[in-house]
Amino acid sequence: MKKLLVLFLIGIIVLSAGCMGGKTASSTSSTAPSSTTSTTSTVTTSATPSETSSAPTMTTTTPEVQEIDFKKYRRGELLQRWSELFSSKVVYVSKGYEALARHYFPGAEIKPAEDFIQGIAILSPADARKLLGGKPILITFNDYFGYVAYKVGFRFVGGDQGVMIIYKEMGRDRLIFTGTSRAGVGAALEYAMEVKNGKRKVNAVYALRRGEFEGIIVKEIGDNNWNGIEDKGEYWLLSEVYFKEPFLYYWRVVEGENVTVKGGFIRLVNGSTVYIYAKSFNISVNVKDYKGAKLTYVIENINPSVMNIPSGAEAGTTWVKLQTDRQSFLIDAKPVSNFTFLAVGDHRPGSGLKQPEVFLKIMNMINKDKGIFVVDGGDLVYSGRVSEWGELFKVWKWDKPVFVAPGNHEYQMDGKNVYHRYFGPTDYSFSFGGYRFIFMDNTENDYSLSSSQWKWLEEELETAKKLKERPVIIMHAPPVDPRPHGDHSMKPSQGQKLLQLMKEYNAFGIFSHVHIYWYGEKDGVKFLVTGGGGAPLYASPANGGFYHYVRLTAAANGTISVEPVKVQP
Repeated sequence: MKKLLVLFLIGIIVLSAGCMGGKTASSTSSTAPSSTTSTTSTVTTSATPSETSSAPTMTTTTPEVQEIDFKKYRRGELLQRWSELFSSKVVYVSKGYEALARHYFPGAEIKPAEDFIQGIAILSPADARKLLGGKPILITFNDYFGYVAYKVGFRFVGGDQGVMIIYKEMGRDRLIFTGTSRAGVGAALEYAMEVKNGKRKVNAVYALRRGEFEGIIVKEIGDNNWNGIEDKGEYWLLSEVYFKEPFLYYWRVVEGENVTVKGGFIRLVNGSTVYIYAKSFNISVNVKDYKGAKLTYVIENINPSVMNIPSGAEAGTTWVKLQTDRQSFLIDAKPVSNFTFLAVGDHRPGSGLKQPEVFLKIMNMINKDKGIFVVDGGDLVYSGRVSEWGELFKVWKWDKPVFVAPGNHEYQMDGKNVYHRYFGPTDYSFSFGGYRFIFMDNTENDYSLSSSQWKWLEEELETAKKLKERPVIIMHAPPVDPRPHGDHSMKPSQGQKLLQLMKEYNAFGIFSHVHIYWYGEKDGVKFLVTGGGGAPLYASPANGGFYHYVRLTAAANGTISVEPVKVQP
């Protein structure tokens, strides 16, 4: 009897354990997510044979949990191995971005972005902005530029910025593709596919790692219709961005045509329209290996009243628009002599965002003046921040072309990229009316010129000599500070070298940086300092400390007369 009782108790225990084990397994299979891939579990309800034959089979798709250990990967490796770490069977997509998802993830199940918890998401700038708040890389917004990419203190404007991010949120791993526009989102996706297919290796220097976060910003050049997909007739260039953006100034592929520009730079391509920002009075366009496409060109920052305009072209105050299927064309200046131009500098605010009211007054007076063009000696904004540039461009309204030399205030932080996007190269030159105007940046290298800049300057001076033109050199910082004991100038050795070159070639100088008006001669060189465009003044009115712009008349014999125009604040 005892043996039977023991066997009976053992049987009860075994049966109980089997029931418990079966319940646990059933519970786990229907609720626990897979660690690597989506799983489908089938749950069959208990029923009589007749009920079973008619009852539906219920399926549920569980979300993915990647469980990435960020510590196991060096910087850049997560981005490099994204396709191994994330399944692309399901992609969460912002409304209106489904075409991008179908192009880059063909066959994937597309779900709405609002359901996104983990896995892969393709997000519009607006949706990404909501999701990435507080992250080291994110999308923010400016009321002038629109959506802006942000990376630990730096902001990148323009719709060509793409963002790829892998991070952990509430223990769930996420891979997000976004950007500052549809084109930017497409750039991030194209970059990822090149990495996946072995066409590109992630440069770890450009990747940003912060704890359980790794991301990168990429920039595309060539998506002319801004749809995020490389179409026929386009040629894309994708670059990773550290802090300084790459720019391609003079060449684009438009409708399959190789368009090259001289005398200006290609600011933007929109469809078959090429926007060229003039940096001279001689703008030429040439199409290499011409196939016959008809393109539209908009030449900005010119004065049509002194230009030879092609027949059939439209002309505004500072622009010309023409549509042509010609392989090449030229827009140049008519013969001009004894002309007037205007100069201004240092119109930044003393702090903050808003441009000084006195600068707005000066700009209005310059617009009404008779000068053919404007020379701006720099210091356009206070510290180069995107928000400051936005406030400047809201009021940046000229009825004459403006040629700028960068100042130290705008050419820093965000400002360097914004400057290059809107004003192009910093060192450039043009001939007009018997003079050679030479613009250079002497703020970048601690108020000095690099060896390559010195070489270029000497070549430009030699060009002026051969053309029998008088050189006019425009830089932000003067070679010497005209004030007694002043220190706002180039490095002493550099300044002396510049003065020697200017004297040798009989060059005239226009500078800013010192917030005064001064015109005179140093070491046999005549030059002008115009720094009273709106920034806080450095001297009393008797010593040049007054707000102003300058009217300059360039005579055919090479003499330049200088007339300051005082402006009351």
